[in-house]
Amino acid sequence: MLIGEIDHPSSRQEPSLQRVRICSISLMLAATAFFLVISGCGGAGTPPTPQPVLDLSKHRDPLTNRVEPVLSDRATADPVGSVPTDFDYYEVDSPSVIEDPSRFPIFGDRFLLFYEGTDALLNYVIALVSSTEEDLDPLVIGRTVVMSPASMPDLIDNGTPIAPFGAADPTVIVDHSVLVNNAGRYQMWFEGTFGVNAFSLQSAILTCSSQDGITWTAPIFCTGLEPGALFGTVVRVADPSVLKTNEPSDAFRMAFEVERTDGSSVIGMAFSDDGIAWTIRDGVFNGPPAAPSFSGGPGTFDDFAVHAPTIAIEQDSLGNLIEWMLFYEGARSGTDNDTVIGYATSLDGYSWSGFQIPVLDPSSDLVSPPLFDSDDLKQPAVIQPNNYPGTDINGIPYPRFLLYYVGDPDIPGDRINRIGLASGS
Repeated sequence: MLIGEIDHPSSRQEPSLQRVRICSISLMLAATAFFLVISGCGGAGTPPTPQPVLDLSKHRDPLTNRVEPVLSDRATADPVGSVPTDFDYYEVDSPSVIEDPSRFPIFGDRFLLFYEGTDALLNYVIALVSSTEEDLDPLVIGRTVVMSPASMPDLIDNGTPIAPFGAADPTVIVDHSVLVNNAGRYQMWFEGTFGVNAFSLQSAILTCSSQDGITWTAPIFCTGLEPGALFGTVVRVADPSVLKTNEPSDAFRMAFEVERTDGSSVIGMAFSDDGIAWTIRDGVFNGPPAAPSFSGGPGTFDDFAVHAPTIAIEQDSLGNLIEWMLFYEGARSGTDNDTVIGYATSLDGYSWSGFQIPVLDPSSDLVSPPLFDSDDLKQPAVIQPNNYPGTDINGIPYPRFLLYYVGDPDIPGDRINRIGLASGS
């Protein structure tokens, strides 16, 4: 589910645009040399430089050479066998991806993609697919619900219990210190929404753990994600992304989106010792005095809003820090509110330097029939392949990045979100 997303009108109304969110955590990934969070939009802590030094190539169908999604809504993927009550019939959104090669002898898979699925009545849950391949072909675990309102606790508001409505925006990490198929191998953070009216909901961030990625412990609420005055008049905290660090003082780091009353968004950072109790930090101040860590650059592609952050740490072969990375969804001010994927870097994970152009743009809208991502790009989730650096059996280098993202087409009446993949260095 897209949090704080600015999108075109659609004949199928997106529930993500209607939610009131209090705090939302996103994806935490750990790969061999990379650790990731999910993404949002932004400018920078320092003036943006012209162009990011990244080269990304979108996944294409080998027969048609068309840019195609790696996961589509059920209505598109199975138009004959699907029914409107299927949990992901309407759209798929908010990917969170982990690579866990140690699973293969037991489960027969390697890549796990967690996502938000929405049915025809706009109910939404968190689901999982898995594969031996990064493009999710073939599937090992088919479309499976892993978190729904039935598994969530009530939200207590001033002593009044409010029933759960939906589960959205998962972010999942794998703890390689825990043996495969043992409790705590996987950790998830997600946004829970609460209430009875889909267009007037409260929300909160919850966390849980799993030994297999399918069955999860009872979720508990996260605390401490209340931005101070320097964030402006806040509507909601959304799209958090979590990673685990090697720092004893902040074992978990989070990036999150803060949406304000005028519709603009900035990105904040927080840290935690246990992944439950969080403290907002801007690199200088903690708690209420802390300011946003990242905002849109004036006059650039993200000058209105930065959404859905995902953070990563790049290390060398000895484990030394090279840099922190932030991928996010950026929106320009004005009537054309198409969104793209931006990129920023940092030496401390709190102060960020962005770029003047996006790292990934929509596909051409001149192709017929229209491509699935020809209008908006959003909700990035990035990992580094376990075999990087290295080459495959054909001598082709493994990509430095696998960037999963959400796209919708430039088709009036069909702004349906589907999940794509870009790879590169």
